[in-house]
Amino acid sequence: MCYNNRRLLHIFKALHYNSKRPIKSPDTIYIPGLNGIRAIAAWLVIISHIDQFQYLFNNESSNYYKNGLAGQAVNMFFVLSGFLITYLLLIEKNKKGVIAIKNFYIRRILRIWPLYYLVVFISILLIQQNILNGTSNNTATIFLYLFMMANVAFAFLLDIFTITPLWSVGVEEQFYLLWPHLVNKVKRPLLIFSIFIALYLLTKLTIYLIFYKSFIYSLIDYTRIDIMAMGGIGAVLIHEKRKIVKLIFHPVTQLISWGVLFYSLAFHVLRVSSLVNNEMNSIFSLVIILNVGFNPEAIIKLENRIMNYFGQISYGLYIYHTLVIYGLSVVCNALSLECPKPVTYLLTILITISIAHLSYHYFESPILKMKKRFIIVRSSN
Repeated sequence: MCYNNRRLLHIFKALHYNSKRPIKSPDTIYIPGLNGIRAIAAWLVIISHIDQFQYLFNNESSNYYKNGLAGQAVNMFFVLSGFLITYLLLIEKNKKGVIAIKNFYIRRILRIWPLYYLVVFISILLIQQNILNGTSNNTATIFLYLFMMANVAFAFLLDIFTITPLWSVGVEEQFYLLWPHLVNKVKRPLLIFSIFIALYLLTKLTIYLIFYKSFIYSLIDYTRIDIMAMGGIGAVLIHEKRKIVKLIFHPVTQLISWGVLFYSLAFHVLRVSSLVNNEMNSIFSLVIILNVGFNPEAIIKLENRIMNYFGQISYGLYIYHTLVIYGLSVVCNALSLECPKPVTYLLTILITISIAHLSYHYFESPILKMKKRFIIVRSSN
């Protein structure tokens, strides 16, 4: 595939809109396929965790979860979140000259906090009722979860089983504390974001050399703001129409990136060094995201009703699934029911989908409607 400047310009003019899906306003940005990315990432995590926690049902795991796919899927979430947040902030900055920081935080709070605190309070209640085991220091654990430091709890082995996935939400919230201010101030975002990642990796390398296999290294390993910043770099490349996008859109680049994902599905994630494995695989995830969302000639497209549906409820799928796994195991054990592996997969998936569907339509959506007053750049993603 050969791209000339006219072809690239055509791509960038069309990238904000999706002709296959009607939108209410011509000012609404819709990037096709992003819900598909969310759906893939969510299901990779769920399938891996069902396999990992088979011991709760007195079953043997197939050890599929050891391929590291769940971690790679979470990193894909990070890249996507960093990309979309940065992309919309850059458009807002161009449109208004400045980013409305207060509005940004209100939007994030309305999207993330209700479901986050719902499952936190449910888990705390289960611990108080002796249905769920606590940690070695319940006071510290509750403090960390209440103040959006679930990744710190995870790193220091103070996480609560039913809400273990919340560690990634903690990473995102900590990223948001800094990122909108950085995007708002800098004039050369590509350079500054690159320096940001380099400094983070230098810090990670230093801690790796001094404190490897300690809680300190574990903490920085579960504070992956550099991966979210990679998504930010992708947003800058698209927003500023950088020529490197032609290389990212090349069929060979796409085939390599999808090949890495399929290799991870079949065997294990690509591994070079524990120091950079997450970052390396996240680069391939970024290539996939940019092609799915912006390349009209992408090899694989994810824009369809099924992917859009699961992407729409993906936050609920991700947040609820460990709670469902644990609850299902409690019921099976209490009733002395045999739950073979296929049954655990089927029931966990069906129950998680049902809860996430109901949660999105009757709990999350009414709250999300409140975001409209604080939106500067409207996005149907």
